[in-house]
Amino acid sequence: SSGINAEYGELEDRLNGMSHLHLNWIRERETIEERCSKVQADCNNYLNTIDRLQGDLEVMRREVTTAYEKERQTRVKNKALASKLKTEEDEGKKLLVMMEHKQDHFNHEIRKKERETMQLKERLSKKIMEKANVKGGVKALNTIPR
Repeated sequence: SSGINAEYGELEDRLNGMSHLHLNWIRERETIEERCSKVQADCNNYLNTIDRLQGDLEVMRREVTTAYEKERQTRVKNKALASKLKTEEDEGKKLLVMMEHKQDHFNHEIRKKERETMQLKERLSKKIMEKANVKGGVKALNTIPR
């Protein structure tokens, strides 16, 4: 009977050991399941963040493309305006040269007319003097402005 008791004792010890191992295994499994659940939640959060960031990236790419297009259009407009400004500046310079040329021409014509006027006044004055000498009067000289 003592052999059976010893076997029962040994069996009981082994069962207690196995029960203890089983409890440890259950705790470890629960810990692993908790970790797995946390990892799964983190993974879901990361996937959601990736989706949101990809959406943000796509929006930013469209905005950058739009900005590049606006910049390109602005450069084209700027180039056209610079060309138009150059053309208008050249035209303005041409007009200024033409005006200066005409002013020189008018000044020349005015001097020419002034010389002609002086010559005509001198001729008129001579004619008046000749008539005055003929009529004997100096009175007519005082009527002509000089």
